[in-house]
Amino acid sequence: MDALFELEIVTPDRDFFHGRVQSLILPAKGGEMEVLHSTLPMAVIVQGGVLRIRQNDRWMEAVVSQGFARVDRTKTTLMTETAEWPHEINAERVNEEIGVLDAEMKRARSVREYRLAKAQLAIQMAKLKIKDYRD
Repeated sequence: MDALFELEIVTPDRDFFHGRVQSLILPAKGGEMEVLHSTLPMAVIVQGGVLRIRQNDRWMEAVVSQGFARVDRTKTTLMTETAEWPHEINAERVNEEIGVLDAEMKRARSVREYRLAKAQLAIQMAKLKIKDYRD
C-alpha cells in the first residue's frame, strides 16, 4: 500500500474532507498537480475544476472552486470557496447557472468581467461532467 498523508479540505461553510489518503490530484494554475506522501513543501494556487482523491485504493471525485493548497511532507490543506461531491450537485440548478454565466460573458464590459464569468462557467461545466459520469 502507498504511503499515506493527511488531507484536509475546508470551505467557508464546512469541513469538506479530512482523512488519510494515498494521492490527491488537484486543478492547479497551469494544469493538474498530484500530491503524494513526502511531496516537497509548497503553496499551490487552485483553479476551479475536478479534484480527485485516492483513499483505500479507491478514487473519489469532487468539484472545487478557486482557492489554495498548503502542501508539506505529511499533510496537505486545501482551502477553497466551494466543494461538492457528485451526489450533492443539482444538475437542473447547474444548467440554469450556465445560462446566466453565458449571458454574463456576452455582455461583459471588461476583460476582467469576461474572465470571471468564464472561470465560473468552467466550474459549472466540471460539475455536470462528474455528475453525468456518476449517474
